[in-house]
Amino acid sequence: MENKFSKILGKKQNWLIVLLIGILLVVVAMPTKTQSDTNVMKGYEKVEETSTEIEKRLKKLLENMQDVGDVEVMITYEDREIVEGVVVLADGADNAVVVRNITEVVQALFDVDSHKIKVIERNLKSK
Repeated sequence: MENKFSKILGKKQNWLIVLLIGILLVVVAMPTKTQSDTNVMKGYEKVEETSTEIEKRLKKLLENMQDVGDVEVMITYEDREIVEGVVVLADGADNAVVVRNITEVVQALFDVDSHKIKVIERNLKSK
């Protein structure tokens, strides 16, 4: 009788150990808010801050190109750092060569398709 009881008890202890190990694995695998999650949010804010800087740098670069004139730039983002589209308002955008040069510069810098870049002549009122 004791043999049967010790066999059952032994099996229950084995199952208990397996169950505890399973619970431990689930607890370890559960996501928790960590320092890296906080850094991701800080990184997102940092990207937003730097997007303004990127627009300023692009504006300065384009304004130094021949025949471009004054420029306004807007960059939209698909996901954090992935550029979705670029709009450039430029005094010299009535010249097809200037438009092509601006488009090529933006493509080279941001790796976006040309149909996601719009170069438009600035309004006389904004000059």
